[in-house]
Amino acid sequence: MNDLQTELDRLSRAWIAERDAERVRYAEERTNTTLLERVEARIALRGLTLDEALPAPGERLLLWFRPERGANLRDLRLGPGDPVRLWRLQPDEPTAILGVLARRSPERVGVMIFDDSRDDLWDAGWRLDREAPEVTFARGRDALQAAAGAPPGSVDWQRLNVLFGVRGPPKSQRPLAVTEWFDTHLEDDQREAVRRGLGRDLSLVLGPPGTGKTRTLAELVRQAVARGERVLVTAASHTAVDNLAERLVHAGVKLVRVGHPARVSPEMEEHTLDALLERSDAANLARGWIREAEVLKQKLRQREKRKATTWTERREVMGDVNGLYASAKRAMRDTQRGILDAAAVIAVTAAGSESWQVAGQRFDRVVLDEATQAPDPIALVALQQAPAAVLAGDPHQLPPTVIGEEAERLGLSETFFERLAAGPHAAELVTLLRVQHRMHEALMAYPNAATYGGALRAAPDVAAAVLMEVSGVREDASRQGPFVLLDAVGRGWEEEREGEDPSTRNPGNAERVVAEVRRLVSRGVMPGDIGVITPYQAQVRLIRDGVADLLDAGLEVSSVDGFQGREKLVILVDLVRCNDVGEIGFLRDVRRMNVALTRAKRWLLVLGDGGLMARHRYYKALLEHAEQTDAWLSAWADEGEPIEG
Repeated sequence: MNDLQTELDRLSRAWIAERDAERVRYAEERTNTTLLERVEARIALRGLTLDEALPAPGERLLLWFRPERGANLRDLRLGPGDPVRLWRLQPDEPTAILGVLARRSPERVGVMIFDDSRDDLWDAGWRLDREAPEVTFARGRDALQAAAGAPPGSVDWQRLNVLFGVRGPPKSQRPLAVTEWFDTHLEDDQREAVRRGLGRDLSLVLGPPGTGKTRTLAELVRQAVARGERVLVTAASHTAVDNLAERLVHAGVKLVRVGHPARVSPEMEEHTLDALLERSDAANLARGWIREAEVLKQKLRQREKRKATTWTERREVMGDVNGLYASAKRAMRDTQRGILDAAAVIAVTAAGSESWQVAGQRFDRVVLDEATQAPDPIALVALQQAPAAVLAGDPHQLPPTVIGEEAERLGLSETFFERLAAGPHAAELVTLLRVQHRMHEALMAYPNAATYGGALRAAPDVAAAVLMEVSGVREDASRQGPFVLLDAVGRGWEEEREGEDPSTRNPGNAERVVAEVRRLVSRGVMPGDIGVITPYQAQVRLIRDGVADLLDAGLEVSSVDGFQGREKLVILVDLVRCNDVGEIGFLRDVRRMNVALTRAKRWLLVLGDGGLMARHRYYKALLEHAEQTDAWLSAWADEGEPIEG
């Protein structure tokens, strides 16, 4: 068994290797392709003109840019929160501006920056490229350095030894008694997870799909707040943070959601720090001061172009401008501190828990959801914010995203949760939630057998719930059961790649998925109750094009990552891959497929090539399961036409 310092050294090397791999990836992207190629690949923009500059929390500016005519912002492969760089002549020029894509509308993109002293922002001709997530790596690096400096014998040092498996948890800690439950309908496993989480400095909740992990964590947070604790709620993704935060808000917990407003759910927007600041008196004052400063700067520039100003006059005007900016920043900063200090719960992503918004706040407990998706350095960023922690997740669902081979070799893709759940002290640390409340038992059957060793059981209220029970849904004689595996073997629907796009797509599969979606709608299934999941972004775009008229009605088409932690009444899964060499790519990671197969509540269709599926143990077993349960259907049987009548 290694000691703590050896483990920290290993993890630090892995983190540096991953950072370097990311840097090389983005640098090569800019070096090896032209701007036009990147624009066509929807990862860059050109011809940007500043349309509006607005004050933002944290002494930042939100810059709204309009792209050149004809730019396609709908399919831009950059989302809010992604690091970007703004440049004019060369991507790597010293004067390039680093920022974050904050918002996006059909006509404009908003970029958040810290540098408000530039006087060339209003010049036309800006370009935008994506950038490596340096801030995330810096926070992980700082967390590792803090861990290395933990005094031996301290609380932090003891917990680090448990996290890295160097020592076991203290024997003296016991589950805490709960005399009154806020949620009186919790399962026994869920209640035990709450008691253990409250009574121990470190506790793990293993929540397979549909077992109420979020519900359990919400009860735990409410119990902690009732005991006078201040709680930091975090997760690897914005979606997971919002899922838990929404439950807490509905339960009346006073909460502030920290994060880019465009990345949070619509339900949480009004609870974001930005929105709370926006509604404050300080924001109105700040906006007025910023507008006044911008007018002064514009007038000064116009006079300078006419050579109608002196150096002394310029200094005086810029002094007034800087004073106005300083007043705006001070007002926003003071109001922000008051909002955060009054919150019993602050919700933010794990990477954001060391951000400027949260800096200086003190917490009694941290709850880290999706702990199996957070690389250890990012988990440490969150865990270092409080002396007690509850980690929740499922090692059989999405893992961390790691692109560097050296980082992978050094174990960055394995998480604290994964190692502890499989370690010698799992019985002391982990509570398994075993009753699932999402899926019909026929939908649960294969994931339960293939992944969870048969440990799960379906709650009585969902075990036999079928699609036909939904009001207005008509029968489909050839797709009657809750599960359909549509086998495309022999149809000739071959996969392909488009241009420089590294993502795989399959036009034949996409056309059939679109047909199956329209067949469901013809049966009376509402588009908002349907989700389409596929592992490849190129296929996502292809399918979206085919169902564009249904997207506004609520139909969702997304990647596996986009559906993590979520559910729909009906799910269609497109496996995409079909080739003669047996290559299955992303499908090789069956944890991702476990996520896809467990999102449906009442009806699931999986479209794949049976010949290719039979070459891989997991998919071969799925194929056999479908055949044994009369769920197998040949794609030759029909063309997925809408049902008449």
